[in-house]
Amino acid sequence: MTARVFRNILAGVLSAGAVSSVSAQDASRVFVEPMGWSIGMNVGMSDLWGNVGTQSVIAHYTNSKAFDKPCFIGGMFGRYTIHPCLAVRFMLDGGALYATDNWNYDLAKAATSQGDDAYQRYARHQNAKDYMIEAATLFEFTPFRTNPESRMAHRRGQLFMGAGVGGFYFVPYSTAGNSTHWVATYNLHLEGQGWGAGYPANYSLFQPCIPLVVGYKWDLGQHLNLGIEWMYRLTFCKYLDGVSNTYIDTAAFSSHLSPNNAALAQSIYDKGYQYNLEPRNAPGNMRGTPNTNDSYSTITITFYYKVKNRMREWWRTHN
Repeated sequence: MTARVFRNILAGVLSAGAVSSVSAQDASRVFVEPMGWSIGMNVGMSDLWGNVGTQSVIAHYTNSKAFDKPCFIGGMFGRYTIHPCLAVRFMLDGGALYATDNWNYDLAKAATSQGDDAYQRYARHQNAKDYMIEAATLFEFTPFRTNPESRMAHRRGQLFMGAGVGGFYFVPYSTAGNSTHWVATYNLHLEGQGWGAGYPANYSLFQPCIPLVVGYKWDLGQHLNLGIEWMYRLTFCKYLDGVSNTYIDTAAFSSHLSPNNAALAQSIYDKGYQYNLEPRNAPGNMRGTPNTNDSYSTITITFYYKVKNRMREWWRTHN
């Protein structure tokens, strides 16, 4: 009795009073996704959005060095369809993120003064790379399949959007001095993170995130689906790119780190000076923007297989 009441209430909300028919029911088995499990995979390009890099999204993608070192992310997911318009996805991804102040080269050359933002970013000359693993739960909403009986619901191509919760583990890197050798930076405390009063708090390599997605998917048949999606992750961390606060006194590195790590930290934290692009920064000069959290995004191709296509569509049952 309880199951029937719940089924009728949910069917009324999602189907908006739709009336079933035999012909529509048969067609829906191909073009409207029945409830059940799917397994899939995704692969694509990733972008890091933080202090390091360009100020604008347009400059990020249109500068002459934007795709010199593309980074990729990919993984697998399980997906359960609750209703043609609603599904939940369980994701596990791994890959890399990358950003560099060198993306400002074109704008820095055209700058009218050394005070221009693009010139200041280029002169700072920082770069960052993260290797990461991410797990998330995502709820997908396909708006044109809210009513499974509608003509729009039976189109193979469908717009979808979604949101969820997740977490990731990352390891940050940067190049040492003017070399191309990548060095793990977490234990170097480049801005004195966690060293007590007067320094910023330390951060964890495990971080929560909020994924937001918009995409388009195509039913290739009764069991197969192909899609393309853009997913943005809001985070609560300021150090995905290793830059957030102010420059510190280089003597602090020798006081808190081993001699080898102190030398590495000094070669990374003020790279503009290493490249002779700017004078050495005095302690207290701004290195980043401490009140802004970093984020990252991906553009991926998805492919999934509907493991068990349930032919009896419960949202059409009225008895």
